[in-house]
Amino acid sequence: MSRFSLLGITALMVSCVDYDLSRPDDKELPAEDTAIVDEEPSEDPDIAVSPMSLDFGSLLKDCPSDPQVVTVTNEGKGLLDVTDISLGGNGVSAFAHTGGPLQLAFGESATFEVSFTPAAWLSYDINVVVTSNDPDEGTVKVEALGIGAQGAAYEEGFTQDYIELVDVLWVVDNSCSMDDELKTMANNFNSFIQEFTDLDLDYHIGVITTDMDDPNDSGQFQADYITPETTNILQSFANQVNQGTTGSATEKGFAAVRAALSEPLISSTLHDGFLREEASLAIIIVSDENDASSMSSSNFSSWLKGLKPKDPTLARFNAFCGDRFLGCQDPFNSGITASGGDKYIDAVDATSGFFASICSSDYSVALQELSFSAAGMTVTFYLSEEPETLDGMIVTVNGVEWEQDSDNGWTYDPENNSLTFNGDAIPGPGETVNVTYTISGECAN
Repeated sequence: MSRFSLLGITALMVSCVDYDLSRPDDKELPAEDTAIVDEEPSEDPDIAVSPMSLDFGSLLKDCPSDPQVVTVTNEGKGLLDVTDISLGGNGVSAFAHTGGPLQLAFGESATFEVSFTPAAWLSYDINVVVTSNDPDEGTVKVEALGIGAQGAAYEEGFTQDYIELVDVLWVVDNSCSMDDELKTMANNFNSFIQEFTDLDLDYHIGVITTDMDDPNDSGQFQADYITPETTNILQSFANQVNQGTTGSATEKGFAAVRAALSEPLISSTLHDGFLREEASLAIIIVSDENDASSMSSSNFSSWLKGLKPKDPTLARFNAFCGDRFLGCQDPFNSGITASGGDKYIDAVDATSGFFASICSSDYSVALQELSFSAAGMTVTFYLSEEPETLDGMIVTVNGVEWEQDSDNGWTYDPENNSLTFNGDAIPGPGETVNVTYTISGECAN
């Protein structure tokens, strides 16, 4: 976001034919001849004003704009007498100009400046009126536009990326309190795997438990890991998740993950080929207790990122567990109660993973969002600046505007300064998100 010309010489061969080369007086000149005839300047004054519109854009309340220049020219032979330059319309007090009466001879020009200082959060549309003795245009109006903004206008965009190769390790708590949770998870697994199918992902899905006391668990896959070629994927996952409730009451999710993805297990028959260098890695813990491993959350997170040395963002830890601190309970719907999963939630935060309360009565929504996280996608986008207000915030996904709505739209989290998309508004692979909002700021001038 060149221009060239060619000069050619053409020879005309004329045969022996008589041509009448005269031009009758009653015929008009051809268009190409009349086009090059200059129009005579008017004997009267003839005003020309440029530009005919001024746009000052959005400015913070009480902040002055840079001045914009208006040029007045006399294109007529008569003396142009500009008797007045004034402002007309509602909101003229937000504008000012430097023009006054003047006289211009043929071909002369003069300039004046117009400036804008909004006094309120409003849109302004006025006219700069130039009055002269031009007999045809005694009054010329220049439109002036400006907006008084609550804050400086700020716009940013995001793209929803995803990774086609995904390795997913489910870590299920098989202690005596987990019967209801695991049944609910298995019954809603279709919400997770459907997104993988729709995106045509190449996935590996393995299942281990939090039991590090039983040698038959201790980080070992409970069956062959699941791939797109697995027969009856939903049933296979349900069977693997259903590990009973006789496992150790000392749940060690971190230790189990490390064992599963380290030697000697990673090279064993069931684990061989599961972990692929170029794939994203998603760990998903399902537990109603906090981690009891000796590893801290920071040490575990550092180790997990180390499995993807070329791009540590490919490794994410995700958790279905109790809410931070006091945990959660849902006695009226699911009957599930859980203690706070603080260590797991810390690992989620350290790896930009996904957290959902295990006490939720609707696992299907959380599993759908979890599938996005596992594929390297996100439902949450972090803003660069802090909005001064949500009033007037415009959020679009691939050009479609979505309203603030916790079901099918976006919600704003002031604590993390982020937008989370819900339901039909969740951006699909490759789709773009644009956000326009106002931010607090100081006058530029």
